[in-house]
Amino acid sequence: MRPLNQCVRTMLIGILLECIFLASSAYGQSTTWDSTAYKERLLTAFGQSELRVQPDLVELRVGVETEASTADQAREENASRINKVIGAIKALGIPERQIQTSIYQIEPVRRFPPGQQPPTAGLPPIVGYRVRNVVSVRTNNFQLIGRIIDNSIRAGANTVDGVQFMLQDDRYIRERALQEAVAEARSNAQAMAKTLGLRLVMIHAVQQGAFGVVSPAGSYRALAAEAATPIMPGEITVNASATVTYVIR
Repeated sequence: MRPLNQCVRTMLIGILLECIFLASSAYGQSTTWDSTAYKERLLTAFGQSELRVQPDLVELRVGVETEASTADQAREENASRINKVIGAIKALGIPERQIQTSIYQIEPVRRFPPGQQPPTAGLPPIVGYRVRNVVSVRTNNFQLIGRIIDNSIRAGANTVDGVQFMLQDDRYIRERALQEAVAEARSNAQAMAKTLGLRLVMIHAVQQGAFGVVSPAGSYRALAAEAATPIMPGEITVNASATVTYVIR
């Protein structure tokens, strides 16, 4: 009988060890499942903001285009006229450091003689050269914008390529727009959690969206300035967005 009891005792020990192993495996599976479920309990909210501010800087581009039979003639005529334009701008009190050459081009002018039928292939012959010289002018005195355009045209400018309003330093307004976007994302998350009977535990992730700075811009072209040119600055629009993800319970 003693050998039989020992055999039974060995079987019971084996069964007990197997139960412990199965319990340990089940516990490990339960822990893994809870971790996965925890990671899936997230709530993501989106926020955006749009701010409008007055610009404090303007950049306008005025230029001279000349055309002549030779490149030298076109260049010399252009240089004479653009120097007069720059002088007219300086006469308004604009310092030289705020005047900068932005475009300078010399290109051939090609065209077929009048009445000649264009051939099926090949470029038209060169009949002259065109020179384009454009200067950018920056100022924070908006009252001078119209006078800069008018005086430049009277001095010989024949193009005004654009008027762009901007901010000298947009860091503050960009930070404020981002703060409001994050605040809206948080408010949206709180509203959704409250509606669903959930609680925001902590922030899981924050992602900044794209910034957008939209400046009012105008285009103006004229060959003569008989009356004062009105230019309205308008407002600059700054957009920001943010996405915030919360852990919820």
